[in-house]
Amino acid sequence: MPDTQSLRQEQLDVLRILYPWYKEEVFRRREQMMRLTAFASAFLVLLLVTMLAVPSRPRPDFTVALFAITGVALFSAIFAYLILQQRTRHRMAKQALIEIERVLGLYDEGLYLVGKALYPEDWQTAWLGDKSVTIYLVVLAALTVLVIAAVLVGP
Repeated sequence: MPDTQSLRQEQLDVLRILYPWYKEEVFRRREQMMRLTAFASAFLVLLLVTMLAVPSRPRPDFTVALFAITGVALFSAIFAYLILQQRTRHRMAKQALIEIERVLGLYDEGLYLVGKALYPEDWQTAWLGDKSVTIYLVVLAALTVLVIAAVLVGP
């Protein structure tokens, strides 16, 4: 891994341009995962409340129930896929960002601050323990199961 002294000025300039772009990309992908989860969850909750609030609806026959369950499952599967796709892109951007931070010496002790690094060492690996996508998918799955149960149980 090259240090900042061995990099040419042009290379440092490129890294300084790329750094804010990757930083923004990391945040944008995280926000996109949250938005996808919020939208899908809101839709499923609205569907669930609507189904439970309509007291006089007839019990659906097998075909209608099958189509409803399939539609809800496909809706949730598409959103789960989109969330996982954003997670993959978030991770790729995060890895690139950390590599740029390493090359710029942000984790090197004494380069920017006397006796310590500008960024804590554990920032390089803390993102690997992030459980937010698991929480997003569990919420989506739980709401999907509730809507499917509401279709099956009926009035």
